[in-house]
Amino acid sequence: MKWIVFVAVAVGIFLVFFTVYAITNLLEKKRRPKTKTLAPDDDAKFLRDLAKKLKDDETPKPGTNPVAEAPAPDASEATPKPEADGTEKPDDK
Repeated sequence: MKWIVFVAVAVGIFLVFFTVYAITNLLEKKRRPKTKTLAPDDDAKFLRDLAKKLKDDETPKPGTNPVAEAPAPDASEATPKPEADGTEKPDDK
């Protein structure tokens, strides 16, 4: 019998707090200013301008030389150099 009364009181307290919270939330929702945010990726004009800018940046201008890539290093440069005493230095891997 004690448990039934305890559960009934606990449920009653929960319902009172839930009702107060719900009413407060509804009143605050009406008072809040209505704001709409627009991210740059949602704006069609922004996306068109960005695509045009990127397209213009990628195409080389007439009369300019494209930058040549650096040549690959020779295999002789990649080999380890021997130490002064004639032994090779081990890798620290």
